[in-house]
Amino acid sequence: MQTDPGGARELVDRARDAERRGDAARSLGLYDDAIEVLDRERNIPLLADTLRWKGTLHREQGDTEAAYRCYTQSLIHAEKAGSIGGKAHGFNCLAIVAQRRGKLAESEKLYMQAAEFAGKAGDVRLLGMIEQNRGVLLNMRGNFVAAEARYSNSLGAFERANDDEAISWVLNNIGMLYTRLGHYSRAVEIFERGLKIAKSRHDSLVESVLVLNLALVWVQIGKLDEAEKACAASLAAAQARGDHLTIAEALKCRARIERERGALHESIATLRIGIFEAEGLEDRLLQAEMLREFGQTSRALGNSSDARLAWVEAAESFEDVGAQHEAAEINALIASLPS
Repeated sequence: MQTDPGGARELVDRARDAERRGDAARSLGLYDDAIEVLDRERNIPLLADTLRWKGTLHREQGDTEAAYRCYTQSLIHAEKAGSIGGKAHGFNCLAIVAQRRGKLAESEKLYMQAAEFAGKAGDVRLLGMIEQNRGVLLNMRGNFVAAEARYSNSLGAFERANDDEAISWVLNNIGMLYTRLGHYSRAVEIFERGLKIAKSRHDSLVESVLVLNLALVWVQIGKLDEAEKACAASLAAAQARGDHLTIAEALKCRARIERERGALHESIATLRIGIFEAEGLEDRLLQAEMLREFGQTSRALGNSSDARLAWVEAAESFEDVGAQHEAAEINALIASLPS
């Protein structure tokens, strides 16, 4: 175990600092050291928090099952400690996992439990996080007006609390919503505001995600050089962190850029790598988006059979996660293929 002059709390602080700087391997090692000390000392409340933070690092790297195990253990320890706030956080994190896995009914139930306990604990920040997460669910289902309202409520709460970290998270979601709605200038403004915050906090993960989402805006408005530069930067940062989730997202973006440039065979090759990368992440929405792209490029190559296979699977996945609007669009594309 690493030397620890300041005790378990210092180990946890060092783990979180390493995580923010993008050194995931060091962060996980420090979390493990802290968990060992906390378990030995029977510091149950901090143990519950540390397990949850470690789980979130796993989740952000795409290791959904490892995140689930950490969150489950965290919730068990929060219950042992009688920590209402710890239970609220645990339910919220488990809801995010269920959402990623496409279990939307379970996710909604867990968010309700999380909100109930957060209210009892008086945790305004967590209530804002839950509001944001519920907005993501609404966005997935195509209820954009309600999603924006949730995001706005969450952003207002975080701004009143001067919570820059949480503000950057909500700005990313708002920017993604505006991109989806075609409000590209507003999306750029929102993403750039988020990037300024992330850079000032030296938050490499949030910065990388924001840069990648900004790249998708550049693709939509035809600024492919800017998109390629941003996508490459995000991919390199994700690879350095061992962040498989963002790697897969960046590969999806790179494949789209290649398709827009007419490099169709390169796009297919990139998508095959991306789909392989995404298979172990248990992210049904990402898998559906990858398959949608594969179908688009296959059709551009004149390969209707591959396009059909990819789109049928994509439509099923979109339907499973409640993204009915996307599923309908894919089914229309399938219908347009020659029989």
